Amino acid sequence: MRILLMCEGQNEEIILNYLLNANALAFSKDDLIGRRPYPIRQLNNPLIKSELKHYGLPVKVYRVGDKQNDKLKIPKDLKDIISDKEIYKYCTKPEFEMLLILNEGLEKEYEKVKSLESPKMFAKKNIKCNGQKYDQSSEFLKNYYGGKNVKKLINNIKKYKAYKRHHNKDELYLSDLLK
Repeated sequence: MRILLMCEGQNEEIILNYLLNANALAFSKDDLIGRRPYPIRQLNNPLIKSELKHYGLPVKVYRVGDKQNDKLKIPKDLKDIISDKEIYKYCTKPEFEMLLILNEGLEKEYEKVKSLESPKMFAKKNIKCNGQKYDQSSEFLKNYYGGKNVKKLINNIKKYKAYKRHHNKDELYLSDLLK
C-alpha cells in the first residue's frame, strides 16, 4: 500500500524531504504517491486527485503539521482509494519551531515565557544561524538543517517526543515516522 504524505506547509515539506533524502524515515520515496510530500491540507487539489486516481489502489494518508484540528474531507470520487481508517496525523504542536528551541537547548528559557510567547515568537528573538535571525523562511531552515545537519534534525525530532510527552490520542509524533 502506498502513502500519500501531506504536510502543512513549505517548511514541513523541506524537513520531510531532508528526512527522505537521508533515508531516515520508515518508508522511502518509492513508497509515496508522486514520490514526494505535498504541502496541502485537503484532498481537493487537482494534482493530488489525479495522482491518486492514476495509482487507483487504496493508500494510507500521513498528515504532518502542528494544526491537526481540521478533518480531512475525502471527496466522493476518492472514497474507494482513501479510507478514514488509513488516515494518520503526525503532529508537531505546539509549533514546528520547538525543534529549533530544543536544538539550541533553550527549552528551560522557553518554559519561563511560554504563557506569553509562542514558540515562533521565541525562536524569532533567540535563534540564529550563520548570523541570521530565525524568520520562518525556508532559506533559514535550509541553512539550519541542510547538508550534514540532518542528524541534528533527527535528534531534535526524537527529543521533541520526550519533551512533549503526549498529544491527543489520535495524533502521532513526527518521530513515529523515523526508522
